[in-house]
Amino acid sequence: MEFNAYFLVFFSLLFVLQYSSCRITAPCSQTPYPQVCRHYINTNLLSTLDRHQRFAVRDLALKVSMDQALKAHQLVSSLNLNSLDGDHTRAKGAWNDCLELYEDTVDKLNRSIGSTNALDVNTWLSASLTNQQTCQNGFKNLNIPSSHLQSFPNYVTLSTNLSKMLSNSLSIHKVSTSSSALHFSKQVRGRRRRLLSDDGFPEWVSAADRKLLQSIGSGPNADMVVAQDGSGNYKSISEAVDAAYKLQGGATKRFVIHVKAGVYRENIEIKRTMKNIMFIGDGIDATIVTGNKNAQDGSTTYRSATFGKYELKQ
Repeated sequence: MEFNAYFLVFFSLLFVLQYSSCRITAPCSQTPYPQVCRHYINTNLLSTLDRHQRFAVRDLALKVSMDQALKAHQLVSSLNLNSLDGDHTRAKGAWNDCLELYEDTVDKLNRSIGSTNALDVNTWLSASLTNQQTCQNGFKNLNIPSSHLQSFPNYVTLSTNLSKMLSNSLSIHKVSTSSSALHFSKQVRGRRRRLLSDDGFPEWVSAADRKLLQSIGSGPNADMVVAQDGSGNYKSISEAVDAAYKLQGGATKRFVIHVKAGVYRENIEIKRTMKNIMFIGDGIDATIVTGNKNAQDGSTTYRSATFGKYELKQ
């Protein structure tokens, strides 16, 4: 009897381990970097999984990616950029971009973990991958020799692993949501999908936004006006954006800035935490915004946007 009980316990434990291993092996085998996936999502982490949780494996992959992103951010934060000299001096801008991009990636991964909105997670993970590429492009934009990055071997390893785990996480996410996608396709099959409502707006546009857009034809009801001739609240868009940030105070209510006709030669930097900022001009060839930042003057492509959203320091 004692032998039978021991055999039963052993068999049950073996079944659980095999079941858990299969749960991991299957998703990892469908990722771009299966070896990296299996390395990080190992048996030690399996014990933390709730096998009744649909997104357990995906969230585990996201947590691994988050850990890599935090380590990369910490490493870049610890670099003494002021000590860079010679050709390496130009790399400061690229490193600053990377630091900010890692902050954004951590934010997106944090929002993805536990989320059941498949489209949002897909967007956030895709953006995180783009952040990785943008970070690397910064060094290329400024013609930084590859030897510069090679002098930071720990960073290269971290960055590479993060990129691979982000790709893996995106693949696992797509696998974990494939059934819901199939369910959605069955729902819409056989019935006509309406992209526009009766008033000509997409169905996803809220009633408040429709009212706002319809009022623009008779003159925008703006919270703030920018005019070069001084007839508005501010003469430059950047000044208006800074003022709007202070007025918003973290609120998410839509804030409308009307930019009157004129040529505005500036690069507008919008804080990443600013939500629902809407700009309305006076039409094509009337309100023009143009900037001239480029690699020649030491700007990366990331920093050369005419309208850019950044994590600006206070």
